[in-house]
Amino acid sequence: MRVNAMAMTLVASLIGVQAAYAQNTDITSQAFIRAALTVMTFDYFATKCKQGQGFSPSQTAKVEAWETENGVTQIRSRLREFDRYPTQKQQLDQALSSITQEIAKQQPNIDGCVAAVTMSQLPDAQFAKISPEIITAVNNLPKTPKKTGQSPSQKPANVASGKNAATLAQIDSFGFNYRSSIGIGGFVGLDVYPIVLFRNGDALTDVEGLSFPGGLAAHKQANPKDWTRWRKQGSKLQIAQKDGWEPLGFQTTYPKLPNNFKLNGLFRSLSGTGNVAIGGNDAIAVWKDYRFWPDGRVVRGQGAGGRVEGGDSSVVTSSVDPNQRGSYRVEGLTLYINYDDGSSERRILITDPKDPNSAIWLDGVSYVRRNQ
Repeated sequence: MRVNAMAMTLVASLIGVQAAYAQNTDITSQAFIRAALTVMTFDYFATKCKQGQGFSPSQTAKVEAWETENGVTQIRSRLREFDRYPTQKQQLDQALSSITQEIAKQQPNIDGCVAAVTMSQLPDAQFAKISPEIITAVNNLPKTPKKTGQSPSQKPANVASGKNAATLAQIDSFGFNYRSSIGIGGFVGLDVYPIVLFRNGDALTDVEGLSFPGGLAAHKQANPKDWTRWRKQGSKLQIAQKDGWEPLGFQTTYPKLPNNFKLNGLFRSLSGTGNVAIGGNDAIAVWKDYRFWPDGRVVRGQGAGGRVEGGDSSVVTSSVDPNQRGSYRVEGLTLYINYDDGSSERRILITDPKDPNSAIWLDGVSYVRRNQ
């Protein structure tokens, strides 16, 4: 089965339902909508699997590990809440129908068990990594509604590890490395990414791990591939790789961002997938941007678009969210944003403090400075 085709079919359908819903942690948030559709699609194929011979022992192990690590049972238990949101429920049902029909068209003899396991292994299904806030929200549902205009300093009872002083105190510095990556259309490019160096010699290559709900130790146990070791050999910083110690891609590191650090300009993150690079016709692009002013104002925007072909048909779709306006401040390595509608964000901010006008990284995602 073509995993790439399934991934693109899922992303294309997600585009149609995610843009209109950008609230914070309730079920109509963009992150929860994505997770809900992914779980619903998995359940669709899992049901077909159980109607046949069922999962094999190895498939069962993969599925159970995925469900446990990513809070799938809790997410699934909240799906019934969409009955109170008929518009979103209709959008989800339509998206599920579109996904399953498109996959059936591309793979008419698809095995339900294989499809379900494949769905659970897609990047969009790793909720603990791409949207840890929804796992925290699911496991720690508020007893009373969040008050509009809540200050970032009013922290919830369970704060993700990278958002508190105890974790930041363990950090020696941060720097940058590089690796190859696959982007829009399936083309290979060079990705510069931040790396966190801890005082005990550990190195975290996925900054988003700082926001893991269970803390750094839990993230290290669940995602050992995102961790390695670092050392200083003479005047050179080195990182432990499979073949031994290698120099860090960029030798300059920074202990923290300056006090009263300000951002200025439009920063955009652009990601996607597809198979144009190998002669296909499928391409998906997703963008998100922040426009910052030195006086503390910020505007956030996002959207997506793409073209996916299957058989004799093709799907072309696009969407753009309405902008959100608010104010921001930076403390240590944390960016706090309060939006005018009462929602808020807290993200790990990493950038070269000597050159913040070229790029920033928010929770490990690169946002490149644009002129307009």
